[in-house]
Amino acid sequence: MKRRDFLSFIAATSMFSNAAYALSNESDQRILILIELQGANDGLNTVIPFKHSKYKNLRPSLFIKGNDILTISDFQGLHPSMKNIAELYEKGEVKIVQNLGYPQPVLSHFRSIELWETGGDGISKGREGWLNKSISSLSLSHDFDGNGIYLDNSGDIFSNGSGFLGPHAIDYRPDKIEGRDTTVPSADETQSIGLLDKVIKKRQGDLLRLNRIKEKLNNKKNVRLKGGSLGNQLSRVCELIGANISIPVYKVSIGSFDTHIDQFWRHRQLLRELDEAVSGTVKELKKIGIWNNTVIMTYSEFGRRAKENGARGTDHGMAAPHFVIGGSIKGGINGGLPNLDQLQNNDLIYEIDYRSLYDFVLNKHFNLESNPFKKFRTNEIA
Repeated sequence: MKRRDFLSFIAATSMFSNAAYALSNESDQRILILIELQGANDGLNTVIPFKHSKYKNLRPSLFIKGNDILTISDFQGLHPSMKNIAELYEKGEVKIVQNLGYPQPVLSHFRSIELWETGGDGISKGREGWLNKSISSLSLSHDFDGNGIYLDNSGDIFSNGSGFLGPHAIDYRPDKIEGRDTTVPSADETQSIGLLDKVIKKRQGDLLRLNRIKEKLNNKKNVRLKGGSLGNQLSRVCELIGANISIPVYKVSIGSFDTHIDQFWRHRQLLRELDEAVSGTVKELKKIGIWNNTVIMTYSEFGRRAKENGARGTDHGMAAPHFVIGGSIKGGINGGLPNLDQLQNNDLIYEIDYRSLYDFVLNKHFNLESNPFKKFRTNEIA
């Protein structure tokens, strides 16, 4: 793939194009699809600083060869498994936000993902899912069929919220995904996966919404996307959207990225599944006519260390890049290059608080200028 010259971090003053959010003819609903990269994705081999002299020194067995890298700037490129996302980047529909993290980093899977999903940091955590209050306020002026739905085995991002659904709401049984590690509890087959029971107890009226969802699904168009388990989940997302079911937030996941041992091939396969599932979703949403109103955002509990370990893998680290993809996104890279010259215990130091990304989504995508993360607003993610 030829080297491309795209907007730099300095030049990209806006995250959206000048024609941002010219709403489609079919719907004015804004949709957010959250993809959790379970287990902590290795950012340095996803968005690769191939020109930095220390990259190969830090990764003697894991570095990606220059000829294989999908270059997106003079200094950085994407992993070779991400050809479709590279093409979306070329079209200006992908924003990469580098060096995301938070103060007082915690490198426990369970603790850190809890912080990301409630909008906390290493000092304190939120009491509920970071989207709950904002989406609930939005629902006052919209007749949503549900405030949000998750289609994997973890709905903690909607914890203590009302009107959020799990996979059982659409009679879907999610695939089991490899756990982050043995310290993370997972639902067994006897548990009620999802928030359906809580929803029914809180509001009897939600039964009407669930019935309405099922009625709409009678006329759904079947979708079959590539990309393994993630593709299966995103197929259901596309079916729900295509059936005109009104849900603003969808949560799915792929994993495990907890690649302490023999990372090379495992990471390659996971990124290929991510690439296939995302590109397939984009094509479906373009057919539906909702792509200009949609944002796909990745997130994870943390990143991985800059220096590989002795088992041809990488250990838990802090700062990492994440992707924001959408029909109205102004493509480019925010946050500059990862600073390989200033590591702390072989770990990258975060530069952008991840909660500024939450403010961006709520402010720019959902038009909620006043939101719980406004204080983290920064021109670096404008």
